[in-house]
Amino acid sequence: MLRATYFIETQNAECLYRSITPELETIAIAGTRSSVSVHKTSDQLIIDIKASDAASCRSATNSWLRLALIAAEMDKIVADAEKNR
Repeated sequence: MLRATYFIETQNAECLYRSITPELETIAIAGTRSSVSVHKTSDQLIIDIKASDAASCRSATNSWLRLALIAAEMDKIVADAEKNR
């Protein structure tokens, strides 16, 4: 079993957490070779991946880090739009 844990420091951990956790339901339905848990602290989003092999670990890492990046980018776009109002 392989394990990878990512700690993403952010000022908006709650927003990122709420943005990506709905995807956890998709994993349960898909029955993949990896499992993912997502947690938050006041200033970190924590993504913990467990996988049965290297390819699954890489795939899950790419997917979940990309989801977090998209959520962070959208949060920034919204914040910038609100500033410019």
